[in-house]
Amino acid sequence: MTSTEGKRANYKQRYEPDDNGLRFQDLVYTGNFVGQDPVPDGILGDKVLKERAKSKVLERVSKEDALRDQFTIDELNDLNNYLAWNIWDVLVMRATEGVSGMIPRQEYEILAFMHEFYRWPEILRMTTDAVGAQGILDIGATARREIGTKVNCVHDWCIGAVGFGMGRCGLLALEVIEADDYIEESNEILKFMQRVLWGKRQDGYILNSQDRYRCQIHEPDFLQTIVDQVEPLEPGSPKHDQFTQFNASAELLAFLDHYDCRLGLGDTGPYELPDGKLLILRDLFVNEEAYHWSDVCDDEGLPHAYSLALIIDPELLALQEIRVNDISTTFTRPKNYIQAIVGGAVFSREKWNTPMGEVAPIKIADLGEHLPKVQTATLKLYSKTARMNRRDLIWNGQYVYYVDMILPHLRLAGTYEKACEEYKLWEIDQRVANYYYDITKRGFAQETVPQKIFSGAGYLPFSDGADLRRSKYRWL
Repeated sequence: MTSTEGKRANYKQRYEPDDNGLRFQDLVYTGNFVGQDPVPDGILGDKVLKERAKSKVLERVSKEDALRDQFTIDELNDLNNYLAWNIWDVLVMRATEGVSGMIPRQEYEILAFMHEFYRWPEILRMTTDAVGAQGILDIGATARREIGTKVNCVHDWCIGAVGFGMGRCGLLALEVIEADDYIEESNEILKFMQRVLWGKRQDGYILNSQDRYRCQIHEPDFLQTIVDQVEPLEPGSPKHDQFTQFNASAELLAFLDHYDCRLGLGDTGPYELPDGKLLILRDLFVNEEAYHWSDVCDDEGLPHAYSLALIIDPELLALQEIRVNDISTTFTRPKNYIQAIVGGAVFSREKWNTPMGEVAPIKIADLGEHLPKVQTATLKLYSKTARMNRRDLIWNGQYVYYVDMILPHLRLAGTYEKACEEYKLWEIDQRVANYYYDITKRGFAQETVPQKIFSGAGYLPFSDGADLRRSKYRWL
């Protein structure tokens, strides 16, 4: 592959303060900004949201800000508006991904959203009480010297964007809560998200979109240990094909093991190397021991995660913009960066808590030993999933969202067992169990909720002057 039509890479312009980035989609966002100009995607959209904010919560915040006990109403509303736009920004480009021919994904998602909003606050509060606010920052900081960790963009983002944002949006749409209900609980969720992300990034931002879609979290000396093991790849060569095929196969299994969602994938970067190339680090979680259906992955002897280092030549791609968005996914313009991969490395992390010193490198020439195991596990998992009835598929998928999104944080805090035993983490709240019968009525899961989420119309603000202590005290 040669440089595209003689064009040169100019992606670095995207990092200049006055640059507004490219538009990756033609749609625009309104949300709670009715009567104002609609908001575009990308870097410009982030700028607009920051300009419209009433507080400074979307700017760089200090450690002291992250350690504060709660947000103000203005800060809650600014976060609500920003997360609603951010959800639209990352999801609209791949909205059809939410529909699966095998797994009722829209149904399990909305049940999980609502379950999270109801149940997470007390579990996250218990976890914060156990390790302290600083301890939550420290959990985020672990990602700076690890690969194969689920303390990553998508999990951390999901705490606020999904558990608070989409969960509250779903319950408002179902008309079982009102806009000023559960303010105290909303604070618990959003504070936990802010602290984990602040501890991970340590630059004052919490989301990649606030930093022109960069997730450059790894410590330089740790990053160098990864770069030192990269093997050169010639685009179009058998070795290049072997690497990219393994990436695709492991990604498919990671996706399927997590019930057709992106919790099984995690990108960080882009990191610019001294020679001008770009590094993306990718974690593919192909065997999550918390899921009973992962027994087929156990059967093939698969590790918890494979981690891949991808070296991309921006000139070969004539790169105009690269985004590592808040659901841990890399997007580029031009779109297909596979043929611009000029180096790679693969690592295996046996368990979620395997020490970094025991994470094993895998030579690209040896991937032929691993690929059949990945492919066999995938076929077994498809077969296993195809035999499940609709109700089991929905509740299994619900568990992936509701449990996995906070699982890595509870594990590191040492509160996972307590959450299971004392807080009944794996039980289903009776309200949510009843909603199982409501979500298919009048197109609620397939039409109402997606419209509320994608348009932003469902993320109602809290009232000015609302009581920060307010929960929900009545069912009328």
